[in-house]
Amino acid sequence: MQQALIGHTGFVGSNLRAQSAFDAGFNSSNIGDIRGRRFDRIVCAGVSAVKWWANQNPEQDLAGISRLMAELEHVEADLFTLISTVDVYGRPIGVSEDALPERQGLHPYGLHRLQLEDFVAARFPNHRIVRLPALFGTGLKKNAIYDLIHQNRTEAINPDGRFQWYPLDRLSADLALVEQSDIPLVNFATEPVSMEDIRARFFPGASLGPAAPGAGLYDFRTLHAALFGGAGGYILDRPAVFSALERFLHAEISRTQGQPA
Repeated sequence: MQQALIGHTGFVGSNLRAQSAFDAGFNSSNIGDIRGRRFDRIVCAGVSAVKWWANQNPEQDLAGISRLMAELEHVEADLFTLISTVDVYGRPIGVSEDALPERQGLHPYGLHRLQLEDFVAARFPNHRIVRLPALFGTGLKKNAIYDLIHQNRTEAINPDGRFQWYPLDRLSADLALVEQSDIPLVNFATEPVSMEDIRARFFPGASLGPAAPGAGLYDFRTLHAALFGGAGGYILDRPAVFSALERFLHAEISRTQGQPA
């Protein structure tokens, strides 16, 4: 079985590569080499996840995605799995897979990734699209959890922010469940937790910024929680999220403390 991973050097891709074997890896520097190839399975985690940059530079962001789509026009795959994002929803509150994302007024980051979803669904008859929320895992380099670990501008974190967190160490196993099903679209929705709750439980000595209007609020759902042993619209409930986060933080803090200054 010939398998390819697009985005093999990125945050998500490097975690996938550590969890399962792929015969070929592609990123922005060699994506042209995929043209004309055929694989039994392709997993695509090759789209930038830097939301602020995409929204500030929409033309460049779209150009990168368009280049990827142009190469994928000339690729064959028995199964194509796209790693997408919760941010295709302009208001990710109470929505699940049966809710069509509203394109009018959607920020460029979400709109461009929604366009890639459309392309994949049309181009590859046997496809799976997985929408991920906020992430933590080996190689984490940005987000509020990273900032708390490294005591980096924690005063900019709004304690009222409520996010959904997914542990990347289970991604390969969860993708296998999706790929073995006949479900083309799955939200990897986890139960939301507030930044204040994360601070209080894991970083009691940290100081966050003041509560302020405009805090990030995420609470998208999935119709397929039972596939993962979840319930209530979430593949992981709050205790399971905290348990996974505790394991990650223990490993990450041990690793960083073991590095030379």
